[in-house]
Amino acid sequence: MRWFRSNARERILRDVSFEKRGQILSGGGTMYTRDSRFSHPIANDGGGGHGRNGVLIIIMLFVLLVGGIFAFGYFSSERGQRGVQNFISLVNEWTFDPISDFFSGVFATGSGDYFSTKTNSSSTKRGIDLRDFRAIAGETFPEGQNFDLLYDIEYYNVPAGSSYQGDFSCYFNTSKEDSPSLEKRDGDIISSDSEIIRKGSTTYCRIPGEFTEGLDGAYTFYGSFSFDFQTEDAVLPVYFIPGELADSLGDTDFFDAYDLDIRQSDLEVVYNGEPLSIAIGVGGEGEEQQPVILRGGETSSFNTVGITLTNEWNGDIASLDSLTLYLPDGILLSEELNGEPHAGCPLISAGKDGRRNMYILDESAREELFTNYIQNNAFFGKSNYRTFQCWIEVEEDFLGDAPYVVKEYEIDVAYHYQTQERRETISIVSRGDPLVVQQDVIS
Repeated sequence: MRWFRSNARERILRDVSFEKRGQILSGGGTMYTRDSRFSHPIANDGGGGHGRNGVLIIIMLFVLLVGGIFAFGYFSSERGQRGVQNFISLVNEWTFDPISDFFSGVFATGSGDYFSTKTNSSSTKRGIDLRDFRAIAGETFPEGQNFDLLYDIEYYNVPAGSSYQGDFSCYFNTSKEDSPSLEKRDGDIISSDSEIIRKGSTTYCRIPGEFTEGLDGAYTFYGSFSFDFQTEDAVLPVYFIPGELADSLGDTDFFDAYDLDIRQSDLEVVYNGEPLSIAIGVGGEGEEQQPVILRGGETSSFNTVGITLTNEWNGDIASLDSLTLYLPDGILLSEELNGEPHAGCPLISAGKDGRRNMYILDESAREELFTNYIQNNAFFGKSNYRTFQCWIEVEEDFLGDAPYVVKEYEIDVAYHYQTQERRETISIVSRGDPLVVQQDVIS
């Protein structure tokens, strides 16, 4: 037994060494003070924790130093100045309009003053648009030197050989902030086909050298164009039934009763991807839906035709040239109920087109109302659409002896569409400065 205790004590002492004051310096596990009255564990990190913290601090300081030097170099460079100017231009363009437009659109749909379309799945966009606006010889130019920017035009589902009347514009501001010293300078338009846009034609914006004389720094240049276009053949099939039939049907769906395999969602104008879409709404007796119920005598119902023009792209209307509504023979706009042309119903009779009654924009209404809206960039308002609604009157023998009649309403709209502005940020450097920054090589 003594032999066992002696050997155990020797093994323990071999694993333990003491300082001068009797503290344990090494051991395979938890360490304790020599004082037998207390047994407190002592942390053993060998000083390594302080060493690691010091290394981390040095690394962080080094990263901050490198980042600061990089940031200073970047913002001092022409590329950095262009980046800052791009950011400023983006902030200036940003407003809460997209959010307000969204909620305005939701409100309009719920309130019933907006008529919708259904999209032709085979054509999501049709027309021409500005894809890019860019300098063709780099992003840095010396002051006082001419340079050109290219209009990169995209053609969407338009027939080969199509041409459009175009109006190009480009400009830049000599001040980066909206201040009294702000001066807008328009560039010169150079085109291979004067005022005509077609595939194969090329159009540039030239910035004369005298416009950049004395400038130094990054400046944003803006380009856009407008083109003539039409949204045509917006057709809505309209079902008419007499009041007696509507009363006999009660809550039974008319289309189910006659096995027509049609739903309300089918009776919408097809949108083919143009900049402006046209929707048509019909109805009466307090509801905008089909079939349209016709009553005579003292119980005569009041029915309407509604038109919604929606801006489907990101640009705007430069001019609204014409709007033509075609109604079937036997249906007229009511002069008595509509009164003189106004913002809500700006149409007047233009006679007949075959067997159809034709209505166009009244000139005074267009000049006094539409042009004013366009000049103030508020043609569509916050909701990106405008709706018109006119009362109609139906001739007594329109239905004849038929249980129902199907006719078509049609609308054509001609307009000049202004594309969304594209921008290019360019560095203007003082004459004699290098266009490419050279780095000294230290050996």
